[in-house]
Amino acid sequence: MPNDIYEYSLQIFKPIVRNYESAFPKLTDDLKRAHMLIPVEQWFAFSLFMTVVTFVVTLVIAMLFSFLLIKSAILAFIVAVVFTFAVTACAGLLTFKYPSLVADERKKRIENALPFATLYMATIARSGFPPQDIFRLLSGFKEYGEISKEAGKITNDVEALGLDILSSLTRALKRSASPEWTELLAGLRTAISVGGDLPKYLDEKASGFVAEYKRRLGDFSNMLSLLIEIYITLVIVGAIFFIVTTSVMIAVGGVPVELVKAVNLLIVVVGIPLLTAAFILIVKGVSPLED
Repeated sequence: MPNDIYEYSLQIFKPIVRNYESAFPKLTDDLKRAHMLIPVEQWFAFSLFMTVVTFVVTLVIAMLFSFLLIKSAILAFIVAVVFTFAVTACAGLLTFKYPSLVADERKKRIENALPFATLYMATIARSGFPPQDIFRLLSGFKEYGEISKEAGKITNDVEALGLDILSSLTRALKRSASPEWTELLAGLRTAISVGGDLPKYLDEKASGFVAEYKRRLGDFSNMLSLLIEIYITLVIVGAIFFIVTTSVMIAVGGVPVELVKAVNLLIVVVGIPLLTAAFILIVKGVSPLED
């Protein structure tokens, strides 16, 4: 069924897709880094399909609620249209950027586990295991998440496809979602090809990754304090202040009651939940900790 919807979307929007092929290189790279095995043309068309569906569904629902809650027909129509376009734009952009978001999440997970995985790799290397066995053992240690999956792909290239370790590392470099992981693999490939000291190289990289991880923890602590202050000021205090102010404006007169009620309803029902969700996503995005 998922493949059918992508193919169906491409059939509908094929003429439009052809006019925007300039966006394909970046999107192709995002799909590869996200490990999403979907042709770029189909994903682009699917984004357009979701945008149209979101517009139709949101417009119907927004019109229904607007005319039920707002007495003025013109005001209800304007509120419904503005709300529909806002939701549609967000949905379309989110669908189009979804591979990039998945790739960035993979990048974060890789970099969070990288200091500990590198220490583990250095320990294995000091025990005298060859490079392919380092990745094989690493792939079985599921606590390292995305790094274990990447190590599993390298192991599969060697054992199932019959590639040598240098070729499998080259393939891994092309699909890497993290610059730090790319740097580690590139250094490993060089060390293997010239017969370098793998344990020493991995120890040095592990020390650097651990220091960077500690720095990120400190930065996150400072950022979290700032974000909490912004959230309290903007969302809680700001919303209460706006609602009280508009209530006073109604009492004084000169402002349509329906408009104020509609705006306050949107703030309470839509604005505050969206800002709270955005705050949670921002904290999750800057956090160097795993979920």
